Amino acid sequence: MKRSEIVLQGGYSGYEALNGFVASFAEGEGYSSLFVERLQLAMKEAFVNAVKHGNREQDALRVSCTFTAFAGVLLASVRDCGKGFNPDELPDPVNPLNILRLSGRGIHIIRSIAEIIALEREGDGSVLRLRYRPF
Repeated sequence: MKRSEIVLQGGYSGYEALNGFVASFAEGEGYSSLFVERLQLAMKEAFVNAVKHGNREQDALRVSCTFTAFAGVLLASVRDCGKGFNPDELPDPVNPLNILRLSGRGIHIIRSIAEIIALEREGDGSVLRLRYRPF
């Protein structure tokens, strides 16, 4: 089992460090380049949601991301300082009424790549837990 974590402080500028963290972890695990691209996309969407909706774009608040790899599974968590939400209550972004909206596709993208295990309140924030089947 391999576990690694990164804590990012600040706003969207933390994405570069997250992207490097994802690439380094994935390379160490020997994941395919196609899987790494998908993993980076899903983690980017989760990170942007954490910064925008969880931390309300407050640069002083942190976002932490954790990967745990074992037995052909990759578990990921993204923790922010927000109150959380119910992803099942979000509008369907492929519904014709929502198709022209400028936002609201992040969770849809994440679900197309990973299984959302949970979205939980934890301490003074919320944690999005994801499960991937690397290839």
